[in-house]
Amino acid sequence: MFTMEITRLIERCRQGDADALGELYKAYAQRMRGVCRRYISDEQTVEDVLHDAFVIIFTSFDRLRDVRRAEPWMTAITRNVASKCKDHLEALPTVSLEETSEAELITAEDEERDVSGVPLSEVVRMIDRLPAGYGQVFRLSVFEGMTHKEIAAMLSIEPHSSSSQLARAKKMLRKMMKQYWVAGLLLLLVPVTFLLLKKGDTVVKDEKPVVAKQKDTPKESQKDSRTEQPQVPVIVHLPVHHTTIIATDTLQSVIAQAVDSVVSDTLSNMIAQEQIIPDTTTTDTIHKVEIPHYDIADLFPDKPAIGTSHQNKWSVNLAYVGGLGEQSYNRPYSFTEIPTLVISGEPPSPVTFENWSDYAAFLAENPDDGRSHTRSVIMNIALNNAAQPGTDKIVRKSHHYMPIIFSLALKYKQSNRFSLETGLSYSRLKSEFEMGSNGNTIKEQQIIHYLGIHVKGICNMYTGKAWSLYGSLGVTTEIPLYSPLNTSYYLHGILEATDKTTLRVPWQWSVGTGIGLQYNLTPSIGLFAEPSLQYYIPTGSDIETYRTEHPFTFSLPLGIRFTW
Repeated sequence: MFTMEITRLIERCRQGDADALGELYKAYAQRMRGVCRRYISDEQTVEDVLHDAFVIIFTSFDRLRDVRRAEPWMTAITRNVASKCKDHLEALPTVSLEETSEAELITAEDEERDVSGVPLSEVVRMIDRLPAGYGQVFRLSVFEGMTHKEIAAMLSIEPHSSSSQLARAKKMLRKMMKQYWVAGLLLLLVPVTFLLLKKGDTVVKDEKPVVAKQKDTPKESQKDSRTEQPQVPVIVHLPVHHTTIIATDTLQSVIAQAVDSVVSDTLSNMIAQEQIIPDTTTTDTIHKVEIPHYDIADLFPDKPAIGTSHQNKWSVNLAYVGGLGEQSYNRPYSFTEIPTLVISGEPPSPVTFENWSDYAAFLAENPDDGRSHTRSVIMNIALNNAAQPGTDKIVRKSHHYMPIIFSLALKYKQSNRFSLETGLSYSRLKSEFEMGSNGNTIKEQQIIHYLGIHVKGICNMYTGKAWSLYGSLGVTTEIPLYSPLNTSYYLHGILEATDKTTLRVPWQWSVGTGIGLQYNLTPSIGLFAEPSLQYYIPTGSDIETYRTEHPFTFSLPLGIRFTW
């Protein structure tokens, strides 16, 4: 943008023009987002930091002395916020899931679920209902950031008394929050869902900032004069991104609560009292921006930070296992025929033939069965192979292609560690067979189409920002859909006859296990590879496939997973 345009735009911003704030955000958001990415790799955190940086920018125009340096000034603020967030994230303690019992996991998850999402205005009302001493200690510790030693000196009590009262206050607040959710869950479920969906549409269409002005609040009778700050307008810019409740030095939880409750007066005062505006006259003298933190989950820090209050529960994945190899075998084979001549009134028994000469003699001695041309061709193929020098044994050459499998699965995450998955798959098994030599051959092409249904359990072993590792164990049943067998008969290399039948293929059961590795392109989209070992339970059928030759099969499914 030109300098004159920036000057006029910033003057309008100083006057509280919401449209001007929106134009400034659109003009510089992408550039500032790039600054954030130099420090932070997680995209959700980048959006949160970008949002917080613009909140400080919108409230600091009176500190901008030279409008011509507006862009370096905004860049400096954004860089400070991103650096502060990065330092805080690196200092956060982590708790390994392997070191945490399942009971602790469940308790912590339930507790965060009970207290998260309660409007800050409701929390303030709950604090007002606390006993006088508890409420006073709570406000000084949580809102003012004072230590127990400082609180004790101010209230003329012992430090251990301050700590005890704070613990009891938190316990009472936690109980009141649980009661709040039990009473209002059914009434709020439908409108809250509609509001979230509507708000998402408004963010995309409007992208305008919301300006909320603070109101005066009565001063605490015992508040230290050093905690009072001049009040300034709090400017919140949409779009507001849904954030998980984590312990970070950002304003995101405050901003989200302000939008949902139409900017409560208490929230505005809390932000104004804690806000510190950096002196950014030039880019060479930049001070660290101290960003206040009022995350509701942090009102109860006595529980380990083992997860977020919002978890993606569902995912859909598409996977493919392709045919990258083939298998060939040469094995003795025998034809089975039923004699057409009935002797002594008994039903004829099937007869098998392992030699071409015996098979040719049988075909010559028995009258045809309505397939005169095809039967005559088969007899000539048998005679020509019997006349070949060498062995008279019938040998079948089997050629199996690797199965091709496509799958669509739905997964539900029960906890941070365990998930259940079910879905459908399509499998195609192709095999080719050949008997005879020197152009006198019988060739068969067999294709079996399966529809599979699988159920499996998944255990999450490692989850990082970009990579995750998991194991799986499950069972699959496959139902044959269509199984054609095409046969071609060649005499001296010339196709003389063809035949087509449908095989009676039984259901196929299998069990399998695998190790999966997923790389997350975004928080909602990931690519995965899942090396697996499958055991196909024998069906008792004489139909030969790749799986009958390899009951234990190694495969490498590759796919994409969408999570929400």
